[in-house]
Amino acid sequence: MTDDPAILPVPEDRGERVRLALDAALEALRLARREAEAAGEDAARLRWAALGLVSALQGALVAALSGYDTADTTAVLNPSQPDRIAPVALLLRRARSAELLNAPERVEINAARQRALERLIAVRNGAVHALATGVPETFGPDARVAAGLLRFLVLDAPAFDPRKVNLLVAGFRIELDRLEQALTSK
Repeated sequence: MTDDPAILPVPEDRGERVRLALDAALEALRLARREAEAAGEDAARLRWAALGLVSALQGALVAALSGYDTADTTAVLNPSQPDRIAPVALLLRRARSAELLNAPERVEINAARQRALERLIAVRNGAVHALATGVPETFGPDARVAAGLLRFLVLDAPAFDPRKVNLLVAGFRIELDRLEQALTSK
């Protein structure tokens, strides 16, 4: 790992990794929901909803890839920066792998949904790096794809034991329902 105090190590303990990842995902989901709700007054806030959605996906994917008894940190780390969590695109690729997740927890996603997630990540990157200020017309459907994947990872087919993080899962369900409601008009 690293001696840099600004970089927090990824916990070796699976349960702690799942808990921290879900906690971060829940906070990111709250951000996404707040920004999506406020986007009626300022459509540019959808960029920050994208940031929240992508961050929530990263946390949910880390939780999923850390859930099995055989899971270790290599499933979630970035190979080019081994003291950091992998980016969402790499985590998603890993979550689709039969080597890391079995059915029903393994992510199955078609090409259209993959492109929707890539567009959402591009909106997030544009906001974070001040590269773009707009959001594509597909934002609403793209965000709903991300919300559906979050629902699958955390609520429908969790690879972790949800009883050990039941309060986080309950909060996740509430926030996800509220986000999906906010996205119905987008």
